[in-house]
Amino acid sequence: MHTLPANIDADVVLAIGWMLDDHAKLASVSLADSVEQIRGVQTTSLTDFEIEELVIEMAGSRGLAVLLDRKAR
Repeated sequence: MHTLPANIDADVVLAIGWMLDDHAKLASVSLADSVEQIRGVQTTSLTDFEIEELVIEMAGSRGLAVLLDRKAR
């Protein structure tokens, strides 16, 4: 099993779940947009990379494609 971040925030997991449940089944989930959306609704100590990991894992378990479009830093 894949190890996830040790400091997972339950509110972030719920927010990602709601976001993915509302997402169109045929469209890819954008990592950049997902991180931006989660940061807009939740305050968390998780890094962008950790949020991306959660989005990838949760989208994969729902059978959704993920668009690997990280923002340049």
